[in-house]
Amino acid sequence: MIGEAFWENPEEEKTPVQESKQEELVQEQSQPSLNDLVHHSNEESSSSEEPLNTALRTVSGVVTLAVFSLILWNSLGHAFLLETESTDYANEAMSWPITSVHIDSEIEVWTEEVSCGDESTCYEDFFRANLILNCALLDDGKYSCGPEVENGTLIQTNLACKPNHSIFAIGGNQHSISGPMPNPCSSAYELWEYDGYDFPRQYFDERYDDPWEVYDTECRWQSETNDEPYWNCYFDNGEYDTWWYHCEFAANESLWFCIDAFGSEASSEDNQNATERPDGSVQDILSELSDDVLEVRYDPSDPTRVYIGDPGDASSNSMAFVSGFMILGVLVLIGMIRIASAAAKRSNKVE
Repeated sequence: MIGEAFWENPEEEKTPVQESKQEELVQEQSQPSLNDLVHHSNEESSSSEEPLNTALRTVSGVVTLAVFSLILWNSLGHAFLLETESTDYANEAMSWPITSVHIDSEIEVWTEEVSCGDESTCYEDFFRANLILNCALLDDGKYSCGPEVENGTLIQTNLACKPNHSIFAIGGNQHSISGPMPNPCSSAYELWEYDGYDFPRQYFDERYDDPWEVYDTECRWQSETNDEPYWNCYFDNGEYDTWWYHCEFAANESLWFCIDAFGSEASSEDNQNATERPDGSVQDILSELSDDVLEVRYDPSDPTRVYIGDPGDASSNSMAFVSGFMILGVLVLIGMIRIASAAAKRSNKVE
């Protein structure tokens, strides 16, 4: 303390080391810590991801609503629409003329197991049909159709009611349909009742144990040597059916009557000219064909548009489609409002 005034403060003089420490402390206080930087970065990342999550939730909700609407439409809306179209078509067909289909029409009907929507088993009738009408175009531009029409044109119409095995068959839509009728499946019963012009047919003769087999195609005499004599007969499609010892031909009606009652000894190519069949047998066969006809209604302006059955039996519920469409629309609207409301709430939280 020698040579210093007593009023001088020794703390006012700082060493270089002290000044350096003080500067480091100021720099540390002025810079943010690493933890602060990480926390701030997480906050910015969270705030930027929030709108993205909201958008994803909105898109997910819209997709869910679309799938739900598809299922609802397939199970309810489609049925309402189909019923309405069927009713309108039936009402139009009420005024159409009636005729029988041509003998060459082809109809196939079958029954198949389908899902009932639960563990039980159901069976449905299905069919495919190629209907042919014999029609002539009149001077007024309309068509007249029927077996009695001379020099007519054969007009074909295809109808089908088949099982729907598609993966999109959601909600119990079990049918795959085609043709001019909106709902051809309603005609399945009518087609079951129709035996058609199927040959061969059997004609019973009380003189013999076995009936005559009647063909409308061709029976051929086999001419191979060293073989038992017989006749070969064929189906309408040309496929082989079976053989017979005796076949005789009704030339005017182009029908073959075959039987084995006379044995191989009487088998001959000359059998085709025989008349062993009962009197009136040809007329009986033709009468069966005329009684067993499929009658349809046809549109005189377009004979490809046909109706099978009685259109008066078609259900009439025009308000069903309107009610179903309104219910479907309300449900979809409610879903859209809920999705938009949820998206708005999330957006407000982010702000």
